[in-house]
Amino acid sequence: MTISEFEARVNAQKPVESGHYDSEYFTGDWRAEGNNYNLETRRQIEAKNPALIKDVFAPTKVLDLGCGPGALMHLLWELGVDVEGIDFAASSKQLATPQVRDRITVGLVTDATLKPAGAYDLVICREVLEHLTVRQVMQAVSNMVRMSSRFIYVTTRFHPNPANLLDFTTQFDVDPSHITLLNKDMLRLMFVLEGCRSRPDLEARMDWANKGRVLVLEKVGESAMPIADSVQLGRDVVIHHPALVK
Repeated sequence: MTISEFEARVNAQKPVESGHYDSEYFTGDWRAEGNNYNLETRRQIEAKNPALIKDVFAPTKVLDLGCGPGALMHLLWELGVDVEGIDFAASSKQLATPQVRDRITVGLVTDATLKPAGAYDLVICREVLEHLTVRQVMQAVSNMVRMSSRFIYVTTRFHPNPANLLDFTTQFDVDPSHITLLNKDMLRLMFVLEGCRSRPDLEARMDWANKGRVLVLEKVGESAMPIADSVQLGRDVVIHHPALVK
């Protein structure tokens, strides 16, 4: 994909409206293998994820960005984790369990006014970014880094066979709102440019199912950011930025 093609496709993207994520979206039986967002269904799907989150990150305060009806929040709450959530679908709060309902803020994952900077030592964003436009992904990444004081744990659907760094695709056969499957390196790059470093050791621990959909980032200070002149991004794209290459 050339930069011109990338530009055209990004400009053509339209955000998914919040009304799309209604009760039927979260609890209906339209997904493969009965995968929905009922608490007990999610408990089976999550398996050891909640315990791993607590063990790997040892968080004091957690934000689940794009939390949906708060199933993961509830499972973390059961483990004694102090967790809050943000989701832009009003149905998320309505469908949440009483234990976490009041911990969910209805709003955009890109909204930098909802939560203070550095308020959470772990920000989680799982299976959310594929529902956003590329521009919204950039804004969400910036917001995650702003709100986190240390770790960011992300899972999303990535392009299975990107031609280059810029390439992205859709996945409408799985979910009609999967509008952006990025190159994994592109998403990692966005976090690096916001002042993060990759933690492949923690990614390996969190990706216990070997799905290849996990990123773990840790914030670093500006003084620790490496310096370089430029990096080749694609076949005909070069970006000059001091935080790109070690």
